[in-house]
Amino acid sequence: MMTSTLLVLTALAASPAPGEEAPRDVPSRHQLSLFARSGATVYLSQVRTHGGVGGGFGLRDTVDGRWLLQADASALTGLGTSFAVRLGAGVQRKGVWAPAALVTLTGLLGDRMEFLTPEHPTFRGGPSLGLGLTLAPARFTLGGAQVSLLELGVGVGTDRPGLGLLYGLTVLEVGVAL
Repeated sequence: MMTSTLLVLTALAASPAPGEEAPRDVPSRHQLSLFARSGATVYLSQVRTHGGVGGGFGLRDTVDGRWLLQADASALTGLGTSFAVRLGAGVQRKGVWAPAALVTLTGLLGDRMEFLTPEHPTFRGGPSLGLGLTLAPARFTLGGAQVSLLELGVGVGTDRPGLGLLYGLTVLEVGVAL
């Protein structure tokens, strides 16, 4: 009798008062996550070759579980030492299997190979910039963790009077919600 009375009193104390609504667990519209990535980024044009292989870290905001906003930076080696900085926005599928497509703006800074041609008799200064599309077909989300395998990116940059091509391959990306 004493145990059942204690159980009833505990249940009454935990329930809301009459006319008062129980608090709801409203999920946040934004989920920030920190991620690490490894792969390669290369920019090729008639004027310069820039990039390499390496890895880096980034920050992603997932809005309503579908829309992605992200920024990351990577250290690259292979053609000297260079750095890639990416800004991206895109969309993902909701669920455990969450393939994504992002529009990215990539800037490459640091060492590069430059070529003198009749169209370009002097060296070009500044970073190599490219605007492109990244597809992540093997991307998975479980709770607050994300894993992506083999993301492919391609883009274009301008090295007037011609165009440069930007290629990106992310071998592995692992993220955790903050």
